[in-house]
Amino acid sequence: MRRFKNILVATDTRLDNQSIVDNSATLAKECDASLKLVDVVPSLPWTVRLLVSNHEHISRLMTREKQEQLETLAEPLRADGIDVETKVLHGKSSVEIIREVLREKHDLVVRVAKGSGSRRKGFFGTTGTRLLRECPCAVHLVAPNSPVLVRHVLACIDTSTGEPVDAELNEDIVGLAEALCERNNAKLSIAHAWTINGEQLLDGRISTPEFEQMRKSRQEHIEGMFDKFLRGRGYGIGDDFVHMFKGDAPKVIPEFASLEGVDLIVMGTVGRSGMAGMLIGNTAERILNSIECSVIAVKPSSYTSPIKLGDYVEAIRA
Repeated sequence: MRRFKNILVATDTRLDNQSIVDNSATLAKECDASLKLVDVVPSLPWTVRLLVSNHEHISRLMTREKQEQLETLAEPLRADGIDVETKVLHGKSSVEIIREVLREKHDLVVRVAKGSGSRRKGFFGTTGTRLLRECPCAVHLVAPNSPVLVRHVLACIDTSTGEPVDAELNEDIVGLAEALCERNNAKLSIAHAWTINGEQLLDGRISTPEFEQMRKSRQEHIEGMFDKFLRGRGYGIGDDFVHMFKGDAPKVIPEFASLEGVDLIVMGTVGRSGMAGMLIGNTAERILNSIECSVIAVKPSSYTSPIKLGDYVEAIRA
């Protein structure tokens, strides 16, 4: 399995189902990694702080309750020999989780795809979406009723640019997908979607032979780059688990995932410019808005989160 060594599980202690904790513990044991279980106490609304005289006491009670619940989750894992730490964070969930990643150098964050109280439309909640956008390490968002052992992993890559940052992401994505398939005895699929830039503008405005020649040239270029990458890993473009789709990635990738029963998609989320603080790329965001399965999102090593540590306030002691 991949070299995860410092895993953070952002759980919601109010939930009865804590399968992400159990699954993360199994992963931690396989990787000989440390595990941290966190939950977040949100800041009380200003109206509560203004009108309720003992609002600090309320915060202390919430902190104590969550800490006790986290310890209850941690105890059997420690008994199984896993190095487990628990911590209650305070503030906005996505921001405080990312700050904890920055402070403690976590290399994987695991969270449910959508929290129980999420008001955001779609498959992924607000916190999950912000983690995908801004968390510097790999993020695993787990779908409801996700199987304990995934059966079909889809690695989404882009080999068409020749950019070093994309090459790094492609290696990371496929390497992680391979390891997950080996761990779960799952099926692997590798997908690449391609289009012709400005195709809709050109179609019908240039001669059919000219357009077909352009399409053929583009396809041959994409196939060549894709096959070169695959052969570096011992595969080939003719393998039955390798798919090169002609079409818009946000359309063809979710369609394939749905039709083929994909449990988990591994993909990159940052464009190739590698700009510090760059948010999630448009193509990645559109794919994520259209899928309904678990996802692991990775970013290049050059990525810098726009979230900063700032002034950290220690948790209120119970």
